[in-house]
Amino acid sequence: MKNIYCDISATTPLSPEVDDFISKIQRTVFGNPSSIHRFGQASKAVIENARRQVSDAIHCSPGEIYFTGCGSESDNLVLHGIPGPGDHLIISTYEHPAVKKPAAVLESAGTIVTRIPPGTDGRINPAAVEKAIRPETKLVSIMMVNNEIGSVNDVAAIGEICKAKHILFHTDGVQALGKIPIDLQVLPIDFLSMSAHKVYGPKGVGALFIRRGVSIPPLMQGGGQEKNLRPGTENIPGIAGFGLAAKLAAESLNVTSTHLKNITDRFLAAISHRKIQYFINGSHQVPGVLNIYFPGIDAQSLVIRMDMAGIAISAGSACSSGTTKPAGALLDMGLDRDRASASVRISFGKYHTIADMESVAEALENIVLPLQKEIFS
Repeated sequence: MKNIYCDISATTPLSPEVDDFISKIQRTVFGNPSSIHRFGQASKAVIENARRQVSDAIHCSPGEIYFTGCGSESDNLVLHGIPGPGDHLIISTYEHPAVKKPAAVLESAGTIVTRIPPGTDGRINPAAVEKAIRPETKLVSIMMVNNEIGSVNDVAAIGEICKAKHILFHTDGVQALGKIPIDLQVLPIDFLSMSAHKVYGPKGVGALFIRRGVSIPPLMQGGGQEKNLRPGTENIPGIAGFGLAAKLAAESLNVTSTHLKNITDRFLAAISHRKIQYFINGSHQVPGVLNIYFPGIDAQSLVIRMDMAGIAISAGSACSSGTTKPAGALLDMGLDRDRASASVRISFGKYHTIADMESVAEALENIVLPLQKEIFS
């Protein structure tokens, strides 16, 4: 039995090219980047090359890229670095925990927090953001792509609203990098969080875009690495891997998007052909991400039975895995608990084939269809 991993939104497999490159860096580049001798400068060169690769992928200056340990750290740097007691912060109700939890901590210390729910389409209405703005609003943080349903928010419109009112705008772009175009020469975004392991790179490496002219204080104190923003000797192989992964993702964006759209369309046609009842939650999703409601089916049970069939899907984001709670984004959209509890996320990636898609559809036919026939016959 072939195992098929359809939880790409949680993490991606490491691409062979990136794996080989990381292994080479591990073997050959080991100097401390802060040292001025040739060994240290060789390491520094690796980091700066990766910085250029990431900046090229999102069309900004290399000097605006700061490497971190993960997307969550990037989120925390912004949330803890901008609003303070008496300031006003606007987020969405379905942000990643790396935004929601710092917001709650800030709120307990005196920051005013407004949480905007998504509409029934799974997107944040820019007009709702504009309406929530107050004179004391310091920061707006709305994710670019939701991690549970894959819906794409209109961050260009939200950014323009913030820019016109001289409010800083942060977006968690972890689920967007490598899936949709990101052009920071055009998008009015002040901060963008990224993570390597969502673009077929290594875990434990992230980045934060900070627009030139904007600054935030560090969360930790120590050495002067990353222009004093993140102290500690850099993860050279990880950063190198992130750079290459970002470069490959940007170069293959159109090809990958076309492939994933084809896989997704054919998958939906395949389960429709098998007479499986389903509904898609939300709209305007990134290619390859589907949050699907199967009437009469318990999501957690389906995840387990699909796993037994060798296929990995999820009942929500990885941040809430292991729980029996329905995906919070679905409840925020206004779906009832029964529908939310019967919905799963299936996310395809660039290495999936038509044969893989057919195997997933066949497994759903074997598991879902008999239950639905029993319930609805």
